[in-house]
Amino acid sequence: MKVFDQISAACALAKAKKKPVLFLSFPTSFDSSISYTDLLKAVPYLNWDQKNVMQAISDGHAFIVCDSDKERDRLYNLTVGDDGPTKTNKYKGPVRVYALTIDRTGQTLNENT
Repeated sequence: MKVFDQISAACALAKAKKKPVLFLSFPTSFDSSISYTDLLKAVPYLNWDQKNVMQAISDGHAFIVCDSDKERDRLYNLTVGDDGPTKTNKYKGPVRVYALTIDRTGQTLNENT
């Protein structure tokens, strides 16, 4: 038996698929000043029409399997985390989304904290 936490599961997924992964952790509680619209501004590459997006947001995390390091890094750079706005996403609202890049061998790389 092997027990996985969310990050070790994301690393195992990357290694098994031999593809880079972007792990996202969403805020799990919202007060009246935060909306799902704000959330999607912090991660503009996600939208309501994509399969499993609402479930991932509700669950509080997502694993995005990418086709290339370039794609993963582009999405990572669009994600507004605790570091605040990025060069490619100027969103300054109240929502912050944690992002962690993982290479195709399952090694963690960068995080936006």
